[in-house]
Amino acid sequence: MKKIIRVYNQIMSSIGMIGLVGFIIAVLVQVVSRTFLPKAPNWTEEAARYLFIFMVAFAGNAAVANDEYVGVDLLTNLFPGKVQSFIRIMVLVMLWIFSTFVFYFCIIGPEGLLAMTPSSMVTTAMVIPMKYIYVSLAVLYGFYCLSFLFRIYTIYMEKGEK
Repeated sequence: MKKIIRVYNQIMSSIGMIGLVGFIIAVLVQVVSRTFLPKAPNWTEEAARYLFIFMVAFAGNAAVANDEYVGVDLLTNLFPGKVQSFIRIMVLVMLWIFSTFVFYFCIIGPEGLLAMTPSSMVTTAMVIPMKYIYVSLAVLYGFYCLSFLFRIYTIYMEKGEK
């Protein structure tokens, strides 16, 4: 299971890095074209925005699985170790429930976001169907469901090794 989690983290991190590189390239093209060309291309702002969205959707999952999200633990640090571990697991379970709920209503729900988005709705400059942009929510929360489960599993395994 540890190998599956490690490969999952590598995939999420790699896709997030591809999004980051694409985002940087789109922004650099926009800056250079505004500075040195008479007219800047319209597509760079949209590309940067959508690459940023997908970058967060994938890299955020790697952050969850590696426990790298910033958290406020001022109050939880006052409790003993077992209570801290219980609180961490309960927070992860609640986040998993929330992620599952959002994922359900993005994809499967009767009036889900993707079902309600008309095919004729496209982005302004790049003329990409908005369903491809909105699918980032489903990707984000679908993978969050996995990431939270992996994190809970990792915490249980750490407790078992002590």
